[in-house]
Amino acid sequence: MNRYVTQHRRDAMALVTASVSLTWAELSTESARLAHFLERVAPEARHIGLRAANSADYVIAVHAIQLLGKVLVPLNTRLTMSELAGQIETADIDVLLVDEPIELSITQFALTSRDEASLATPHEWADDEVMSLMFTSGTTGRAKAVKQTFGNHIASAEAAKTRLGYGMSDRMLIVTPLFHMSGLAQVYRSARFGSTLYVEPKFDVVRTLELIETARITHISLVAVMLQRLLDAGLSRHQLRLLLVGGGPVPRPLLEEAERRQLPVAQTYGMTETCSQVATLLPSEALAHIGSSGQSIAPTQLRINADGEIEVNGPTVTPGYYRQPEADAWTPDGYWQTGDLGTIKDGYLYVHDRRSDLIISGGENIYPAEIESVLLRCQGIQDVGVVGRPDPTWGAIPVAFTVGTFDFDEAIQLLHDHLASYKHPKAWIAVDELPRNANGKLMRHRLKEADHDSSR
Repeated sequence: MNRYVTQHRRDAMALVTASVSLTWAELSTESARLAHFLERVAPEARHIGLRAANSADYVIAVHAIQLLGKVLVPLNTRLTMSELAGQIETADIDVLLVDEPIELSITQFALTSRDEASLATPHEWADDEVMSLMFTSGTTGRAKAVKQTFGNHIASAEAAKTRLGYGMSDRMLIVTPLFHMSGLAQVYRSARFGSTLYVEPKFDVVRTLELIETARITHISLVAVMLQRLLDAGLSRHQLRLLLVGGGPVPRPLLEEAERRQLPVAQTYGMTETCSQVATLLPSEALAHIGSSGQSIAPTQLRINADGEIEVNGPTVTPGYYRQPEADAWTPDGYWQTGDLGTIKDGYLYVHDRRSDLIISGGENIYPAEIESVLLRCQGIQDVGVVGRPDPTWGAIPVAFTVGTFDFDEAIQLLHDHLASYKHPKAWIAVDELPRNANGKLMRHRLKEADHDSSR
C-alpha cells in the first residue's frame, strides 16, 4: 500500500461498507495505527494470521500487515477448530487477528486494535519477498500454504488492468470472502489503481442488487451460482462494466440470459498458485467461445502437456509451497503444472476438469481425500470413496460411497467436528466394494459413472 497510496487523492473515497466510509487518507491512517500496535505488542511476529468476516477492519488489517513487511495469512472462517489448528501449524502463524476470540492456544488480538501513534517507516517491499500465504487443499487431504510474493500480487493487478481495465473512477464490489483469492485480489487492485472498494460481509441478493444500482458499481467478482441468483432476482446493467465469474465454466443458459440483458460477463480461470487470473474470456467473446476461459493474460503463458494437463508460466506464478517443496509442481523448463486438464483451440483455453478429483461447490474447493480421511475414522466404515455430482445450484456436491456397516450419526458427528459443512457429503451410497486398480488406487471415474447411473 505504501507504494501507491501517495498517488491517490487523499480525500477520494477508498473503502465503503454498510457502516463505514473511509477516504484514502483515513484508510492510510487506520492501517498505520494498527501497524504501530502490532509492532509494539508482537515485534517478533513474522506470520500474521487473519481470521474474520469481511469488513472495513479486514481491509485495514491487510494493509497494516503490508506496511509492517510481515506475511499475511488469511484463514477460512468456515473451518472447524481442528482444521484451523492444522493450518496455523502448517503456516507457522505467530499471532492471529480476529473479529471474535477462538479457543486455540495462540496469541490473538482484536481486529479493531489501534495505537494513537502511526507506524513511522513503512516497509519497502522487494519483488521476490513473500507477502502472503494462502491455503489450497491438497489431494492428500492436507492443506498446502501457497507462497505469494509482492511481485506476484503486483503482476496480477497489472495484468488485470491490461486485460480488463481498472482505474480511479471504478467502484468495485466484494461479495466473496476476503480470505479467498477472488476477494483479496480486489483489495490489492483497489490500492494499486485508486478504485473505490465496496465490501459486504457476505453475498446477499437483495443488498447486492441495491448496491449495483445506488452505488453505481462498475466491477464485481462472482461464482456462477451467485450470477444465477442475481439474474433470477432481476439484475440489470446500470453502470456495470465487468462481472468477473470464476470457479468453473458458466452454463450456456446463464451466458445467453446475460447477453440478452447486455451484462458484461467475463469468465475467468485462475488459482491460488497464480495469484488469481491466468486466462479470462472477455464479455464480447462470451457466446462465440462457449465453455472457454478465454486467452491467457499477457505476459502469462499457457500450454498443454502430453497428458493433457494445463501448465502455466509467468510473473504471477507462486515460487512454491511453504515448507512443502516436495509438493511443488515445476517442469524442468520452469512451467507450473496446474493439475487441471484442458485444451487450447485458436488461442482459447478450455478447462475440462478442475483437477480431476476436485469438487467445486458454490466456488469452494473440496478435495475428496480430505472427506475420506475423516470418514475412515468412523467405526464400521471399511472403505470410502467421494466424488462430485453435478448440481444445478452449487455446480457440484460431494457424494460418498461407503463399504461396511456403520452408525450414520457417528459419521455425521465426525464430519461436524472436523470439516466445514460445505464439505459434508450430500448423498450416501452403500456398495460392496470400491473400484480400485492393481496398485490399489481408487478409480474415481468409475465411481462417477456408477453415481450417474444410480441418480438418473
